[in-house]
Amino acid sequence: MSQLDQVLADIDRDLDNSLERLFSWLRIASVSTDPAYKQHCREAAEWVKGDLAALGFKASLRETPGHPVVVAHAPKPGKPHLLFYGHYDVQPVDPVELWDTPPFEPRIATLEADRKVISARGACDDKGQVIK
Repeated sequence: MSQLDQVLADIDRDLDNSLERLFSWLRIASVSTDPAYKQHCREAAEWVKGDLAALGFKASLRETPGHPVVVAHAPKPGKPHLLFYGHYDVQPVDPVELWDTPPFEPRIATLEADRKVISARGACDDKGQVIK
């Protein structure tokens, strides 16, 4: 089995867990532009911090004049450094009545030709891209 085949098999084997991790993050209404969601933004940052810590990183929150940022370091000193940026906030959902389903309740939808998509606020900007 090639390395690529092994990676794809690992992804398939862990797909349910990966989807549940993503869905738990998508359920956090981290709308950064609305002060009513300030605590949700902190919750999303805490979620990222915990997820990175579970992967073996030393993670922390850094306070800013706005919402906190998450900083994580690999546990092996002397190894190459990598800067990765992704945001945990999402756009507002208004007008909510235009949504077919609740925006913070993720679901898998089937489109034409049996294409499947994840539908939720933030699923493709930017929470979906930054989760393993």
